[in-house]
Formats: sequence, C-alpha cells, structure tokens
Amino acid sequence: MFAMQPGIMTHLTHLRIEEAVGTLRDAGALEVHAFELKLRQNAKNPTQVSNHLSEARVALMFIENGARVTMRDSPDLKVDWLGDTFYAEVKHFKRKKQDQLDEAAERNAPGDMLAPVGNTLKLEGRHPLEQLSDVMRRKRDQYMDGAVNILVVDSSSESMELMAQSAVNEFDDQVLKTPGDQALRKLNGIMLITSWSSTDGNVEFCRTQRPTVPMSPRLALALDNVRKG
Repeated sequence: MFAMQPGIMTHLTHLRIEEAVGTLRDAGALEVHAFELKLRQNAKNPTQVSNHLSEARVALMFIENGARVTMRDSPDLKVDWLGDTFYAEVKHFKRKKQDQLDEAAERNAPGDMLAPVGNTLKLEGRHPLEQLSDVMRRKRDQYMDGAVNILVVDSSSESMELMAQSAVNEFDDQVLKTPGDQALRKLNGIMLITSWSSTDGNVEFCRTQRPTVPMSPRLALALDNVRKG
C-alpha cells in the first residue's frame, strides 16, 4: 500500500485549511480569522484539522439556509436565524471499522437478503445510540449558560444513521436519573448529519424534553426542516 509522505500530508492539510477559510469568508461567516488560527495551530495533526473542518461544513449548512454564523471556540458556532439565536457544538464521528465490515456483509449477502449492519457493540462496547448519548452528556461544559444549545454531529460513519431520536430518548432518561446535573439541561437537541454527498435528505433533528431555556416553535420548525447537509 502506498504510504503518503508526511510532507505531502502537511501540504494537503494546508490546502484544506485554505479552502475552508476562503469558502467561509465568501459565504459571509463572522470571526473566521479566529477559526483559521485554530486550524493552523493544529496543522500538524490532520485528524484534529479534520474534526475542526466539520465546524466549517456545519457553519456553511446553516448559512445556506439563511442564517448568520459566527465562528467561536466553545461552543463552536453562534447562529442567528429567523430572529432567534442559538449555539451549536460540533462533533465529528470518523468512519468506523464496523462500516467496512457492514459493506462486506452486504456484498456477500445471498440473493435479496439484507445483512444486519450498524451494530458497533461488539467492536467498541457501545451501541451507536449510546455513543451519541454519551457525547451529548460529555459536552455539557461546552453548552452556553442561559441560551439555546444544540449538538451537531457530523458523522462519516453509516452506523449512526437514524439514531438521533433513540439517542435523545437515552439522554432524556439520563437527565431524569441525575436531577442534580443541571448542565445537561442546557442542551435543547441534537442534529445528526450523515452522508454529506447524498442527494436525499441526510439530516435529523430531535429535541430534548427538559431544557432549561426553551426553544421557540419557529426555530424548532426551521431546524426540523433542514434536510440536506
């Protein structure tokens, strides 16, 4: 297998940074200079750069839907849309080994039989919905006090598809079990984006049941109507 030289990898990483920063500026995103600095500080770590580029992709998705987006550090994005303001923390899930196994199982399935796919429990010890719920809880310190917050998951793994509502149900159960953990109640919902190249809808949005700051019905409907990432 061809091994990419470190110098080539670094060059490609810088090209991705230039493209992301330029596209954000052209689209009208705010505070792009701070985002660019964060990317360049992590330029020697392509994995971390890839994680941060998810923030750019999500920002552009909201801009394309008519929002004004400010790039931030924590939470990652401030979004002004339809008279409402909310904050978005972005999490990238990379492609998993389970995805490769699922593809092989589908290729080798006899006839028109469907192969069971997406179960990461055996390899990773956690079901996809549990992994999403874990992230919703683990990000508690990134959510903005006194504001509407959502977690946006940019997933390169097909194992996460259609898992948003199940993850929210799991999260809501945990909120009930830990009433003293008020930080969890800062989260208003999760947006799950899969298969960015898909021509069909690839975005799910699901609200949590007990947020401290309620989300307006207008904003909830707008987020629910985002269909393409």
